[in-house]
Amino acid sequence: MASTSRLRGANAVAAGIFLSRIAGIVRTVVLGAVVSVGPALSAFGFAMRLPNLLQNLLGEGSLSASFIPVYAKLVDEGEEERAGKVAGTALAFLLLVTGVVVLVAVSAARPIVGLMTSWEGDPKTFDLTVQLFRITTVGIGFLVISAWCLGILNSHRKFFLSYVSPVAWNATQIVVLLFAALVAWTDTEIMVALAWAVVAGGVLQTAVQLRTTSSLLNGGRLSLTVDPDTREVLRRFVPAVGARGVIQISSLIDQFLLGAIMISAIGIYVLALPLYVTPISLFGFSVAASELAEMSRRSDRLDLLAGRLRPAIRRVLVPAGFVAVAYLAAGPVFVDALYGWTSRLFGSPQKTENLLVLGYLLMAMALGLPAAMTARVTQNTLYSIGDVKGPARIAVIRVGVSAVLSVLLMLQMDWLTFDDGEVVTFGDFPHWPPWERLPEARRLQGGVDSPIPHLGVVGLGLASAVAAWVEWGLLRARIRSKLGRQGAEAVSSGWLRQITLASLGAAAVMIAVRQLPLPSPINAAAIAITGLVAYAGILWMQGVRSLSALASKP
Repeated sequence: MASTSRLRGANAVAAGIFLSRIAGIVRTVVLGAVVSVGPALSAFGFAMRLPNLLQNLLGEGSLSASFIPVYAKLVDEGEEERAGKVAGTALAFLLLVTGVVVLVAVSAARPIVGLMTSWEGDPKTFDLTVQLFRITTVGIGFLVISAWCLGILNSHRKFFLSYVSPVAWNATQIVVLLFAALVAWTDTEIMVALAWAVVAGGVLQTAVQLRTTSSLLNGGRLSLTVDPDTREVLRRFVPAVGARGVIQISSLIDQFLLGAIMISAIGIYVLALPLYVTPISLFGFSVAASELAEMSRRSDRLDLLAGRLRPAIRRVLVPAGFVAVAYLAAGPVFVDALYGWTSRLFGSPQKTENLLVLGYLLMAMALGLPAAMTARVTQNTLYSIGDVKGPARIAVIRVGVSAVLSVLLMLQMDWLTFDDGEVVTFGDFPHWPPWERLPEARRLQGGVDSPIPHLGVVGLGLASAVAAWVEWGLLRARIRSKLGRQGAEAVSSGWLRQITLASLGAAAVMIAVRQLPLPSPINAAAIAITGLVAYAGILWMQGVRSLSALASKP
């Protein structure tokens, strides 16, 4: 029964995330088809950074580490009134902090954009970025309330609604983009309308959860009174914000470097990110989220925690192995199927060079996918036993590794560009000294609004992959120290060999199939299907008949 409940919870999370992420991919594909890679798209990508940052910083990530373990345990013990009070106080503090941050961000939008970009020399793009930044920031409060609803619903084992609600957020933006395509708005007009759609979508996303959430609370009212239960939440919350904060600082550093290299690089990153985040959310986060509340209820039994961790990691690594190898074997094919084909369908084809850079970036990011996906599970395991400082320190190390490598690799790979679809070098490669930037005149040969794309952004993907593996290795060591022998066995087992062999077999098949002279979407589907069959077949030959069978293997 425990195994069935575990899979049912993970499946509910996965189903909700699947629908929301598919909607997100559709939104991004339509965005890439309607708007060209250029200053307007990059301005929107930057303007979305603060909403995304604060949703992770104050919302979902920090609440997972601090609020859910305390609230879920009170619910499980039948302390409904105490749980309601904790929920009300947590929401009051979130609204207070979020309100202050929104006010400051809107008021100081121009210096914030000026600090984080080097776009003052392009007043049109700079002013558009400031305008979009102010609009999207208004919607932050709704995203934080939505994350609070998610914490309540998850603790009551109502997983599907909280994770499917972002469909409303994505659908609002899709409608606006399709309307913009019909009336032939300019890229600038589309971005402004899309920013307001982000705000409206946040309102809808929160509204669809509030009714069910309020029905689950008993005596929950907004209050800033701190009782012992709330004090425990706050005790966990501060280091949790630190853990999430350093990760977001890393993201801001990446954003700054992208803006410093060239404006269009952010637009390419915006289009690549959903393809990278979707498998992490669908397979990694679905398992991690469903396990957090259950692990919190068993936080005093380390052997039971280790027993839940072992199959959870394996359920994550099975799809992680396939997705990573699919991107590595045929990343450019999938990119062309999603963005190239649809942009041609809409009559506004993206430049071939931009699609190539996007495909290479996806391949680089895929190298870190297995580590990023399994890290979510191990991190939440530590959160369930109240260990928030450990992941925070590990996150600091990850940020340091990512920042240093990002600078070196991005500056180096920026000396690579394209000539008739082939990668060529501008000057010596590797370039010396390694910190020397590519001359701006070379970058702008295609014009300010349509510069020739270089591969500097791919260096960011490589740095992110290395940092993800560093984080995963440190989290594994932390698990071993906290859970003892059972924890060591949970994160170190022979199942990795099975998944590696299956990945290699699938890669060989995908590389062969990608040579087929088929239209882009058909080729991508053929590669994915045949690779999946090969992957599943090799696992089958090794005795793995299902995810549950894999989870039960010693």
